[in-house]
Amino acid sequence: MKGAPLRKRIRVRPLLLILLCGWLFALQAAILLGQGRDDLSGTVGDALLAQAPEMAAANAVTTVVVSYRGFDTLGEVTVLFLAATGIALFFGAHPGGRAAQPRAQRRPPNEMMVTGIRLLFPVLVLFGVYIVVHGHLSPGGGFQGGVVIATAFFLRMLADPDFLLDHGWVRLLESLSGSGFVLFGLAGLTLVATGTFLGNFLPHPVAAMGQLLSAGVIPLIYILVGIKVGAEVGAIFQDMVEQAPEPDPKQET
Repeated sequence: MKGAPLRKRIRVRPLLLILLCGWLFALQAAILLGQGRDDLSGTVGDALLAQAPEMAAANAVTTVVVSYRGFDTLGEVTVLFLAATGIALFFGAHPGGRAAQPRAQRRPPNEMMVTGIRLLFPVLVLFGVYIVVHGHLSPGGGFQGGVVIATAFFLRMLADPDFLLDHGWVRLLESLSGSGFVLFGLAGLTLVATGTFLGNFLPHPVAAMGQLLSAGVIPLIYILVGIKVGAEVGAIFQDMVEQAPEPDPKQET
């Protein structure tokens, strides 16, 4: 009983630290917003938006993410790859070297869940593909569409205990898409006169803006990003599902 007050004090300290950090973040954000209202001209965002029509992409955000700041996008994709690798290593470490329990031994899903996911699965996959392919025309793109597709496969894994992603194909898709992203970036760096990473080296007439076949290399890059993100997030979901604990028979009774 004597140790209870000490444990309470230890638990309160992280909460106070979180509240203090949140207050400092809100204060800094308010200061930056105030400065932005005082001076709305001459910002980097204005310059990028002014140059966006040159890429013939109707979505200016896509132009910034995939073209002007493509090197940052490469870093974000790399962080996602490292996160997926870390999760795979974490869930792959079993005490005593025991393998994961077979999924066939787990509690089967109910009929409502199975039927609902069977109906939603093709719709979600098609919607994710639409978001990826139309990323240069409307809000969305490779990251958002890839997560939607991975979520569809995650639901399918929950509804069908026998459904598994082929790790070989997942690694192949992830490797090819990541390599293709880098190759497109190097091609833009070497073939475009501006010498920028992920430079738009394919024809991109401004007159074609708003059409599906427009914006040059930008849609192709977003397709590669969508494949890479979908493969990595799908692998994360499968690692989590495979390591789900078997239901306790005592709780069922």
